[in-house]
Amino acid sequence: MAETSQEETSQPERVSTEIPGLDDMLQGGFFTETVNVVSGNSGTGKTIFGSQFLYEGAKKGEKGMVIITSEESKSLVREMKTSFGWDLKEMEQQGYISFVDITDPSLRLQKSVEIAPSELIKSFKKLVESKIEKEKPERVFVDSIEALFLAIESNYKLRTMVDDVFSVFRSHGVTSVVTVGTLFGLNDVVEYGADSVIKLERFKTGNTLQRSVYVMKMRGSKTINEIRVLNISDNGMGVLAQSPYL
Repeated sequence: MAETSQEETSQPERVSTEIPGLDDMLQGGFFTETVNVVSGNSGTGKTIFGSQFLYEGAKKGEKGMVIITSEESKSLVREMKTSFGWDLKEMEQQGYISFVDITDPSLRLQKSVEIAPSELIKSFKKLVESKIEKEKPERVFVDSIEALFLAIESNYKLRTMVDDVFSVFRSHGVTSVVTVGTLFGLNDVVEYGADSVIKLERFKTGNTLQRSVYVMKMRGSKTINEIRVLNISDNGMGVLAQSPYL
């Protein structure tokens, strides 16, 4: 009988999501060098999730990069500072976080109706590759990916382009969190191409708003198949080991 090599039996390394309680649901966190989609309607906490993933990683000395496709990074910096006291600007000055946003000429192209969507995405891929090669981050947060793909009408072409963009992150050895909204059902295609999908939801129970989280999929790993309470406090986001429906 042929011996099984250590490489074949060893488990891939994990990266903490930095969301208390979520690593437990994922059986240890995200796998390294994977694309992890966080999907949900507006107001469910997607941007907080990605910011916490990056900020807490930076506090541990892991370099991060924020890619914002629809606004300037200063808006995110201000929001996270006033809401949770997370000083992303200070982390940038210390060299632990870098920003790519709509002010970059390659991303500003999406504001022009003349440019073909495929050309925009080619420009985006080149931009991301050059920034990652220069900054060498371990973690990447993209907020939000749908801004790149809304003008693509063919689902086949959309699927191909999503795979092309995701391959950039995988091939450069980063662990990425990519947020996507549910506008026009675009999230279905984005989720299909991801290595894992975390679903965030928000609904009313009586006079209160309740947030929830569950793991829709994670390639190569068991997960806890439950919907749990997602809590957002002054300290950030955390998962409670209880059902939101009790």
